[in-house]
Order: sequence, then structure tokens, then C-alpha cells
Amino acid sequence: MWAWRGVGGGGDLAWRRGDLTRPKKQSTPHPRRPLPRQFAALADPTLAYSFTYPVASGGVSLTLVPSRRPERYSSAAPLSADARQRIVAELVDLKAAVTVSVTVGPPPPAGPLADAGTPPAAWPPRAVADAVLVDRSTARTTAGQRLALATVESVEAVPGFAGGEGVAWLYQHAAQGSPSSRTASKESYRRAWALTAVRKGKNGAPYLFTLNLACPQDLWPALGPAFKAAALSFALDAPTDAYVAPDQDPWRFF
Repeated sequence: MWAWRGVGGGGDLAWRRGDLTRPKKQSTPHPRRPLPRQFAALADPTLAYSFTYPVASGGVSLTLVPSRRPERYSSAAPLSADARQRIVAELVDLKAAVTVSVTVGPPPPAGPLADAGTPPAAWPPRAVADAVLVDRSTARTTAGQRLALATVESVEAVPGFAGGEGVAWLYQHAAQGSPSSRTASKESYRRAWALTAVRKGKNGAPYLFTLNLACPQDLWPALGPAFKAAALSFALDAPTDAYVAPDQDPWRFF
């Protein structure tokens, strides 16, 4: 059972700001730090990760609701036809066109991350960001190679990351979005902060766990700093009895 803390819409997932009491039917698998004001939190023991996300920033209030509730990797929706990277959880604010998603998947079978003899700590940060963004894309070249539609604007290793293999990378990226009523411009862009960390599966192969927070360009000045703080809150928690490794029971769809 995954757990939610913070503020949000109605129902048993809602809290008043400053009231950190958990609902009766929810439980968290590890101690929780006090939440920053105007942030909420989500923790999933199935894949053993947690993070905070903003519900207000820079004068913009967000109503983020789950479009995909946290689930195991084997039953999660794939991002592309090869089904490597999958969305294991997603929150959306449809009115603001804001998305907060967690994706999990193995590194690409070719490229700098494919060498089994190279530890994740030695992976080039830009190669990690590119690998995640390419796997999120369905665009291809005429030769059939997948093409990333997002541009990495900055990327850096996160020092002292705890959990998983002890390595993570923070990066900012942008991509052209669909036409929107939010702006009169013919061109629409989306910007995002993301953090990718590594945890080994049951068979010892690495898996990339990524938290991505994205919004339209016009909301970036208000939401960008809070998105960066949220990305840096992403944690791979100590597994409990509820943990299911990404490569465990791959046949199971429920």
C-alpha cells in the first residue's frame, strides 16, 4: 500500500497544510521527514521510492491528482513499443498542464551504459540523461534509430546520494509541446527537472529510476525552483517485505 502526505483534493488522500497525520488505512514503510510548507509527499513500498512535490509555488497553486497510481514494474504502462521504460506512477494537473511522473527501466542495450564492466558511478552524466529521454520518445530516424525529442540543458551528478547504488544525476530538459490555449504563440514548449538514480534488480542488472516534473514554458519561472527541489527529494528507500524488484515476476500484470 502506497502512502500520501500533504495537501490535495478531497477524499481520504487529502490533508490540511501543516497536518501530517496519516490516514487510517495508509502506512509508510520508513520514517518520514517533516514536509516543507506547500509540498506534499508520495511513498511507494512496492518499488521502494519516495519524493515530495509542490502544491503551490511562485503564486501558482496546483491540484495534482493521480492519473496512474503507484504499481509494480511488470504491470506498468510502457512509454514506447519496446516496453523498457515504464510509468510506475504519475500525478497530473490538467488545467495547468503539469505532470509529475516516476519511470523505471533498464539502460539501453547499446551505448555507454551497456557495458556491464562499467559501474554506474562511472557512467557519463550526459549519457544517462540522454538514455532516459531517448527511451521516453517514440520518434525515429529513417534508419530506425530512436530520436530524443527533448534537449538536455544541464546535467550533473548528485553528490552523496543515498539508496540504490548510491549514484544519481540531476538534469534540466526542454521539449516542444502540443499547441495550448495557455499561450497565443504558435510554438509551445515544456520544461522539466528530472533526477535519475540506479538500483539493481533481482538478477543484479541495473535499473534506472527517474522522477520527472514538467510544466509549460510560461509557468517555469514560478514552478522551476520548486521542481528542482522536488527532484532532489527523490529517494530510493530501503526495501521492505512489500518490495517487488522490477525484474521479479515479469509475467504478472496485477
